[in-house]
Amino acid sequence: MSFHRCLILLAALTLGTGPAGAVSFGALNVTPRGAQNLNLDTGVTDMPQGGSVTDKKASLTMTAARLQLLPNERLTAQQATVHVKGGGKLSAAQVSYDVKKGVVTASGNVTYSDARMRNVTASNLTVYVNSGFVVASGTVRAASPALSGQTLVFDPNTMQAVVGGPYSISTRLGRTVGAAGDRLLLTFAGQALTGVTGKPSPDDLARFMPYLK
Repeated sequence: MSFHRCLILLAALTLGTGPAGAVSFGALNVTPRGAQNLNLDTGVTDMPQGGSVTDKKASLTMTAARLQLLPNERLTAQQATVHVKGGGKLSAAQVSYDVKKGVVTASGNVTYSDARMRNVTASNLTVYVNSGFVVASGTVRAASPALSGQTLVFDPNTMQAVVGGPYSISTRLGRTVGAAGDRLLLTFAGQALTGVTGKPSPDDLARFMPYLK
């Protein structure tokens, strides 16, 4: 065995011994459930038994069945649940957190809920931690409000959302549908849906456009 491989093995064994405790990796505070295996070639620490992660500055917490961390750059997780600023809760089979950019991406059995939207499912979902925008894409469905669409972009700052067509939404006033390329603007007050606009103006859509591409 080479000297370099011996160092890698020694590091893995050292990190894997003793009781699991919170460890700081830059902005992240990580509490592994078990071993931490450091790859000296890549700088990635693998936590095969998962653990919990906190980013206090971003108001983000995560628990996962498995974690891989490249400090100050990227955190990837399997079978993860993420709580984000504003009360949103995201669960997915695969989650990646770009620490530098403040972007969480999720895929595989994705579900998302907050105070206004319940049980959103999608092929992919992205949370932009800094702006708070939540973007779901690929066969998006929600239980409340009862809707389906190709994309869903929520802005927690204004409590408005845009649904990209083809879409369908059912409210107490009836059902509204749109074709591919159509946009639907939803407006919330507190936890209640108060407005549905079928043809939002360019000004209404302006802040959403960077996320609708």
